[in-house]
Amino acid sequence: MRGEAISGTKFNNEGLAMFKAIRTSTILSTLLCGYSAIVGAQYEFGAVEDATAMATTAAAPKSSAIKTVTNFSQALRCMDELFLAYGKQGIVLTSTGIPDETGKVRTGTKEMLITAVAKMTVKSNAFEFIDFHAGGDDLQRLFEAKGDQYRKVPDYYIRGSITQMDDNTIRKGSGFGLAAAFFDFGASTDVAYDVISMDMSIGDAASRKILPQTSGSNTMVIMKTGKSGEAGGKVGKVGFSFNLDFSRSEGLGATTRALLELGLIETLGKFTQVPYWRCLDADITNPVIREQALETFDMLKENERITFIQRKLGGSMNRYKGPMDGKMNESLKEAILEYQAENSLIADGRINFDLYAALLDDVQNVLAYAPSTPPAKSAAYRPPSGSASAPAPAPVAAPTPAAPTSATSSVFRVNLDSDRGTRPTYKVGDFLNMSLSLSGDGAVHCYYEDTGRQVARIFPNQFFGNPTLRAGSTIRLPSGGFKIRFDQAGKERVACIGADRDMVVPGNLKGARDLSPLPVNSLDDVITRFRQANPAAVVGAIDVTVTR
Repeated sequence: MRGEAISGTKFNNEGLAMFKAIRTSTILSTLLCGYSAIVGAQYEFGAVEDATAMATTAAAPKSSAIKTVTNFSQALRCMDELFLAYGKQGIVLTSTGIPDETGKVRTGTKEMLITAVAKMTVKSNAFEFIDFHAGGDDLQRLFEAKGDQYRKVPDYYIRGSITQMDDNTIRKGSGFGLAAAFFDFGASTDVAYDVISMDMSIGDAASRKILPQTSGSNTMVIMKTGKSGEAGGKVGKVGFSFNLDFSRSEGLGATTRALLELGLIETLGKFTQVPYWRCLDADITNPVIREQALETFDMLKENERITFIQRKLGGSMNRYKGPMDGKMNESLKEAILEYQAENSLIADGRINFDLYAALLDDVQNVLAYAPSTPPAKSAAYRPPSGSASAPAPAPVAAPTPAAPTSATSSVFRVNLDSDRGTRPTYKVGDFLNMSLSLSGDGAVHCYYEDTGRQVARIFPNQFFGNPTLRAGSTIRLPSGGFKIRFDQAGKERVACIGADRDMVVPGNLKGARDLSPLPVNSLDDVITRFRQANPAAVVGAIDVTVTR
């Protein structure tokens, strides 16, 4: 029994030791598990953070945002300058947007329209666009709370829609292949064209009458191209293959924006009766523009045609001083005869399309009537001696300084100056800095000749598309975003050719890109051609010396 007791006592001691060991092990395991759980949770949380950061980085755009620029961005700025020159201001209008009647184009045309109108009214304040909101949301409740006493009621509204969207009107595809025992090759191309059209016009808000002379319709083509090629072969028991696919599609949204801007330029240009085609690098001799002008002329009633002629010949043109009543009178007939005789038209005193087109393209109510002083007496520029490219001009007596009189002050002048005087000297690396002003309202074109006698146009340009300037206004040359840095020593020149009326640009100088060499021998050649096409042209020029 004792031995059993001893054995029992021994068992109890060992069990106690084992219990302690197990208890200690359990506590340590629990602590270790807790620590592992905490570490695991922290690791998992860190992994989630890293994954979130990676996902956010992956989703972010890799290219930076840029301003939206279309083919007509420059034309919109040109229209703003045109409205400013013609005194168009404060026309209140609105629009519900340009809806898509085809169900195939989903774009925010109303916002596009507002942006385009805003670009055409930066300097001129030609238009005030009123937003009529009917969304039933907080913005609508805000408008209702403000009340109608603060709201301007539009006089006109822009109406239009996307009227046509034809997919794959033309589709062309071609391909070829070559196969051999161990190699084969194939290639194919595919081209498809979609057609999208937009109609637009202006309506009178009071009567809801659509003004037919403002209506216009334009169409653009969307091109989609695809090219693919594949090749394969076998070398021994190993085969290989290769394929390449490249597709390109012009954006439907971008095309819609460009079409909308073009439509606005045409519609608002017709509505305000300004020569909008100048902003599209065209003139009244363009067949399309002339056909549109003829359509507008045919739509006008007799009294509307007479009012148009009265307004054009009146104002600062100073040709007609009678009433603007839409009725023919002797004073108007004499003004028409005078204008027709001086603009190579049949001088019969009648209102016809040729007279309408000529006045439509003229810078009316901006350019002053031609001075009575003969053009030769007002020309103060003489080409330098030794110039072989330009024929010798008729001798012009140098103007004698005299006290200003009413006779001399009426002579139209082109004033060109630099930040270093009338005979400036610059160093290589300096920038050209000049100022241009006119003694009266007029049009002016400026050109720059470098040391190699290459000539480029510097005004008007893509930043200032309108060549007309008001009396007393001053602009810098080069203007806008252009700068001319002198890169070599020598003689350079700047010349501005202006007149107190619109000017005819010689044919070989039309459509030139800014700061691109022109197909002429020298600056004298440009001046001579302008004078041949514009007898009243006056020239201001400055010779520039560039040193090291």
